[in-house]
Amino acid sequence: MLLFLVRRIALIAFVAVGVSTLLFVLIRLSGDPATLMAPADASAEVVEATRVRMGLDRPLIVQYLSTIAAGFTLDFGQSYMFGLPAAQMVFSRLGASLWIVLPPLLISLLGALAIGIYAALRPTRLSGRALMTVTFLFDGIPYFWLALVLVLIFSINLQWLPATGNSGFASLVVPWVALSIYGLATLSRLVRGQLLDAFTEGHVTTARSKGIHPARVLLEHALPTALPPVLAWLGIQFSLMFSALLILEPLLNYNGLGALLVGSVTNRDFPVIQASVFSIAVLITLMNILMDTVVRTVDPRLRTKVAQ
Repeated sequence: MLLFLVRRIALIAFVAVGVSTLLFVLIRLSGDPATLMAPADASAEVVEATRVRMGLDRPLIVQYLSTIAAGFTLDFGQSYMFGLPAAQMVFSRLGASLWIVLPPLLISLLGALAIGIYAALRPTRLSGRALMTVTFLFDGIPYFWLALVLVLIFSINLQWLPATGNSGFASLVVPWVALSIYGLATLSRLVRGQLLDAFTEGHVTTARSKGIHPARVLLEHALPTALPPVLAWLGIQFSLMFSALLILEPLLNYNGLGALLVGSVTNRDFPVIQASVFSIAVLITLMNILMDTVVRTVDPRLRTKVAQ
């Protein structure tokens, strides 16, 4: 386990260098940043002054090394639009975005366990098949379309919830419901499939043949076998939900990291773009490392493979 954690920590450094390199290349492929930031009718002297202010007059290798160093020191420079440290702007919005993503992630996991277990225990019955059909249909509903429908019904027609903005708990209901259903559909099918596979494992069939109560067979034998792939998928589901904020937050006028990144791309605010993308990439990597660690903690077979 210690070797596993060391390798995963090294992966964070690799992600930091890779993301910084990719951003460095993409920003310069989009055009001369100094020309993009200067007014349309700016003279050559103004453009050159902008280039000096942005540090673009330095050799390219020096710019690249500064970009790499920014990822490890969290010093991405000042926002071109607001004059504030880019890292400070990102961290001030990060909590709001996590508050949108983490509760739906937990809700979708608990709901998927309930639905998946019910459907796995009744694989041939009409109720089990009907439940999985409903989740399959939910999986085809775009989360942003569902959010708009919820706003139309509960905010505009019924006026129970605020339509947009950060106005307390009520403003979180729409994104929570949209993201919970978005994650629930896939997770529930995964739980059902893993449980059906677990029911065919030797230790589970042996426990059944001994006459152990079905609830104990499920909780003590089948579910621990089925749970590791579900937990591993949570790391992927977190990245999918976080990427969904790039659409949901501007759509609902929610002041989170997704809205900040979209606005920064529109305004060509490169320091904030770099800080935002870097933070999201590292956060997603940390979440996947966390879930991998949890999986190896609950599944001794994986710890044995790592040790070997």
